[in-house]
Amino acid sequence: MAYLVPAVASALAGRGRVIVSTGTKNLQEQLMEKDIPFLQSVLPKRFTATYMKGRSNYLCLNRMGRAQATPVLEGLDEVDYFEEVVDWSKASQTGDRAELSNLPESLSFWRHIDARSETCLGQQCPDFDPCFITRMRNRAQDADIVVVNHHLFFADLALRNSNYGSVLPDYTAVILDEAHLIEDVASEYFGSQVSNYQIEDIVRDLGMATIEEADVDREVTKSASRLSRFAENFWMGFREGRGEDGRYPIIPGTFAARNREGKIVTTPLGICTLLSTVRSRDWRQPSTS
Repeated sequence: MAYLVPAVASALAGRGRVIVSTGTKNLQEQLMEKDIPFLQSVLPKRFTATYMKGRSNYLCLNRMGRAQATPVLEGLDEVDYFEEVVDWSKASQTGDRAELSNLPESLSFWRHIDARSETCLGQQCPDFDPCFITRMRNRAQDADIVVVNHHLFFADLALRNSNYGSVLPDYTAVILDEAHLIEDVASEYFGSQVSNYQIEDIVRDLGMATIEEADVDREVTKSASRLSRFAENFWMGFREGRGEDGRYPIIPGTFAARNREGKIVTTPLGICTLLSTVRSRDWRQPSTS
């Protein structure tokens, strides 16, 4: 209530739509099923609110129609479940999988009928107008308050940064509830990952490659060995002097070459550039670096 009341006041005062982003499904449901309906019943002015979830939570009418003529069931026990989903799809206003609370959580055929983006036909789809995704977006465009989860919020930010459009409607304010969870989610959408396992896989694949030219084979073997050595030094650079667990920051000298006395001799140019970029970046704007 502490943030919903001023959020509603702001939206009704003409300051624009407010996004409320949550970290868990339970909180999203609490807001939409309890807190917001309560405020709608007691506040003097009317306001509208809706929620948006990831596309895989919604039914695709086009895929549903095709699935009825294509075998997608893994057993006879799913026939009744599938028929119940068909009947539900004709009555539901949202197409949200959460409405099927009486069905098992893991329906094996749901992946064949959900509205995931890689199978979406967009405006070319014959079911575009009645599409549950289209309806969800229309409701969000008309709402004063839109409730989402952190994954959808940061997915939208990533799209806006890459000039590929957006997922969420435009807004003037965002409230991040359960904000202790956003670090990992933001890193997923705005970070890059590399692991020692990925490098080990590359080295293993190189070792298994069949190379007929002896000179090339020797060079590949030598390069693979150097890669393993560099990778080992790279990971050790994070851990030295900083314990065995936790997260390790890149600090000046982390990957620098040192003499026997431990003094820095040279610092690799790439790391220097990275550190300089990190220090000088305007962190108010998301980055894909």
